[in-house]
Order: sequence, then C-alpha cells, then structure tokens
Amino acid sequence: MNNCEVMESNVESIARMPVPTVNGSTPASKIASIMVKNNIGAVIVVKMGEPVGIVTEKDIINRIIESKKDADDIIAEQVMTSPLITISYDRTVKEAFEIMRSNNVRRLVVLKGKKIVGLLTERRLLLVCFPEHKNELLQKSEKEI
Repeated sequence: MNNCEVMESNVESIARMPVPTVNGSTPASKIASIMVKNNIGAVIVVKMGEPVGIVTEKDIINRIIESKKDADDIIAEQVMTSPLITISYDRTVKEAFEIMRSNNVRRLVVLKGKKIVGLLTERRLLLVCFPEHKNELLQKSEKEI
C-alpha cells in the first residue's frame, strides 16, 4: 500500500486494540503500572462503560510533581484530559491527521457509536504512513521521551 492509499484507509484498520481502560477512581500508581505492563503511553477513563477522558504518562508525571502528592493519592479523575478528542472508526487516516493537528493532540480515541474500538497515536500514524522512515521516526520518539 502506498502513502496515498494509506491516507484513505479507515482508522480502525490501524488503531491499537485493545485499549486499556480505568475508572475515575483508579489511583495514578495503578494507571502507571498498567502503562508499563502494556508498553503504552495512555489509558482511557470510562464511566458506566463510556469513555470520558484520557490519562497519559505526561499527565501523571506533571500532576505528581505539581501536587507533591504520592501517586497512590491521585486518581484518574484528577489527572485526565476531558472531554476526549475522538474519531469515528470509519473516518480516514487523512482526517485523523487533520483532527490531531487542529486540536493539538497526539492521540485519538476511535469509537464505533459510543464503544471504544481502538486508540490511534500520532506515532502509529507516522509509522504506517511513512514506513520507509521507520528507524528515523523511532529514534526521534525515543529522544522525546
């Protein structure tokens, strides 16, 4: 598949699945453990089965430093970004790039109705759209961490 064909692909075909979820009262320490265990940088916060926010590694680190509290004393509701920026599963990769750019975000929750069907990251989009630059993109990602 060339770059032009990828840009017209549905986001569901390249989104990461399954997406770990937590509830609003989950401690930041537990969220961090989930991220490490699954080698991911974000989890989705759900309420009654519906997505209400996202917690990233950066959210946890910033909140702990800012509050000077222990990670066990901070919960998902306190650090999550809400409302979520989402994209429907049947939208294109090109549309995903546009939504990310216009909202200044690096992750989109992929929904089918109100159900989470995946998580799409800027990094994943770049790797899929520009596989010829994979090594360069991975090195850049490592430097940003």
